[in-house]
Formats: sequence, structure tokens, C-alpha cells
Amino acid sequence: MPEYLPILILMGLAFTFTILVTLVTFVFGPKHPTPEKLAPYECGIQEVEAPHQRFPVKYLVTGMLFIIFDIEAASLIPLAILMRQLKVQGFVELVIFATILIVPFFYVWRKGAFTWE
Repeated sequence: MPEYLPILILMGLAFTFTILVTLVTFVFGPKHPTPEKLAPYECGIQEVEAPHQRFPVKYLVTGMLFIIFDIEAASLIPLAILMRQLKVQGFVELVIFATILIVPFFYVWRKGAFTWE
């Protein structure tokens, strides 16, 4: 346990600093909301009229799913490189990781997240 003490101290300091900075900003920060500050801002283009329909979030969901599965797939590369050194334990970890990757993939597939209409 003594070898983990510096890490615990650093985590405690980071947590304390985060809370302290958030509180100081909330208490002493400027609070002058104006209509311009409260207006929605999108890509530097001011809104001329209200949108006729809601923007479908399917694009955002597809983008997030791509990022999640892309990062998980990229995590397989180090495991594949070290597979001979890791032997059976590496294979078991690969099966667990692949299961963790495949189960949500089939879930979102069955929910229709990959279909376009």
C-alpha cells in the first residue's frame, strides 16, 4: 500500500483542485446574461428563422458509435502484437474483450442505429 500513497495523494489533490476551481468560478465569475449570450450559436451562422423541424440526432449517434467502436477496434492492435507472449491468458483476454465489443454492437444493430431512412 505505501507504493500507492503518492498516486492517492495526487488523485486527492487533482479532485480538490477541480472542485475548488469550479466553485471559485461559479461564485466569482461574471453573471451578465444577455440575449446574444443566451441565443443558440451554430458554426458562426446566426439563425435567420426557427427551424421547421428538429434535427435528427441519428447523425450524432452514428458518429459516436463509430468513434466508440473505432477506438475499441484500435485497442486490439497491441493485443494482437503481444499474443504469442501472452499465450492462453492473452487469448482469454481477447475473447472477453471481443465479447465486450460484439454484444453492444449487436444491440445497437438490433435497435436500428445503423439503418438510414
